[in-house]
Amino acid sequence: MASPTQIGLAAYPASAQPGTMRYFTFMVAGGLLNSLIAAFLFLHLPADHAPTITSLVVRASIFVFVGAAAGTVGAWYYWRRPASPFLVDPPIPFHLFALASAAGWVWVPAVVLLSREDSPLTCPVAVLGAALLATALRQAMPSSDLFVPTPAENGRTLFAATLRSPRREFHGYLLAIGVYLAGYELVNGWILDAGGLLALCAFLFIWKSTSEPSAAFGDNRHSRKQTARAARRLAYILLPAVLVTLFALLYGVEHRNRLETVAGAQSRDNAQSQGDAAARTSQSDAHPSANGISGFQSIILWPFPQKKEILPPLPQPASLLAPGTTKPLVIRFDGPYFYFQPPRKAPSPNALQVRGTPLIHDFQSNNFMPLVMEAHQTLGSAIPLARCREIQVGILNGDNRPGVINVAVLLGRSSAPLNQLYLGQQPVLSSQPASFAFKPTAAAETLRFLVPASAKLRTFDQITVMILPDEANYDQGSKIAIQQFQLMPR
Repeated sequence: MASPTQIGLAAYPASAQPGTMRYFTFMVAGGLLNSLIAAFLFLHLPADHAPTITSLVVRASIFVFVGAAAGTVGAWYYWRRPASPFLVDPPIPFHLFALASAAGWVWVPAVVLLSREDSPLTCPVAVLGAALLATALRQAMPSSDLFVPTPAENGRTLFAATLRSPRREFHGYLLAIGVYLAGYELVNGWILDAGGLLALCAFLFIWKSTSEPSAAFGDNRHSRKQTARAARRLAYILLPAVLVTLFALLYGVEHRNRLETVAGAQSRDNAQSQGDAAARTSQSDAHPSANGISGFQSIILWPFPQKKEILPPLPQPASLLAPGTTKPLVIRFDGPYFYFQPPRKAPSPNALQVRGTPLIHDFQSNNFMPLVMEAHQTLGSAIPLARCREIQVGILNGDNRPGVINVAVLLGRSSAPLNQLYLGQQPVLSSQPASFAFKPTAAAETLRFLVPASAKLRTFDQITVMILPDEANYDQGSKIAIQQFQLMPR
């Protein structure tokens, strides 16, 4: 019986079967996709708006580990599939492939974090990760050319290779098209898409321009050397990856805090100037709004005038939370509620002004835009931030619509509207699915917000409470009324 070489067939390993390199590409893409999915689902910025550097370093290290582990698990799943050509005769051991691929997967968390903030640094980090991934894989994984039978194996003439036409290469055109498309996406602000295209171009360029290994990969000694080299390379990359991820966390926290501060800055500029117009009702605001949709553009809801009561004399404004004070400072809420829609940041000058509380009024949007609801309290004098350790907000929840409601607090200074401090947000417990029930009367709750000992804001004389319903009720004003504030001394 004729041997395979006698009938013109090459006796080369099973890993040289057609489609092996395509499956290798699929394995790399599958591991990378798995790492991206894990990053998008589980890796988020810390809820704390003033995290410590130690907590961020720990979080960055965990993120890098999760990115590498998710990619490894995804690649292992495809590696062990029954249809995998690597199941019987893999071109390289899986641990070598995982070590080489992890050199690129560890950068995925930083890319995802930066892309969420639309940072232009997303593209350089993505290109760096793709270049390191291509370099590591190129030094560990042989290309398909190593498995192509030589002319001698095919029984052809020794110099037949000189008569063959050169293979057509299209990667240059793909690189040019990818760079142009990435530039177009950058101009349009599609940061993540542009970063993905540039990373793909970088991977292809490094793969084509780097020389492939030529040693026999079946040799155990050479395989051990390759494994040790891949492990050292990954160890060198881990620290820079953690540092870049730490930078992405710092950038994300600072960018989030700045956006939340700017979002409410303009609304607090008009809080003082609107006080003398409490009883004025504007009829001119009932005409169609600027976007052509009828209805009031914004509403200011003022509380009913309080009945005169005989009260003990209040402390002088200068003595609010003075050193040595141990009792909490109780402030009854007597400010307005603002209702407006984006892109506005505050009610319009001709806003409709009415009396009452959110418990007895129904305000809702008659278009597709969300309705923003804020409560504003002006204090008698500035309070040092270092003297206040916690602010307790007493509320009444009369909302009987299913849906989670969160309450956020923002401290500000009337003399410096842009310098503000965001204290975070707390859920209204009676709106949670586990505690939700129909309320014949409004439920009283107290929400606690910790105040940092030091921040850019040294003193504050304004408190803003933002009512944040879920997406199901974004177009309706929540029936949440503010009762009082308790400022706990430090």
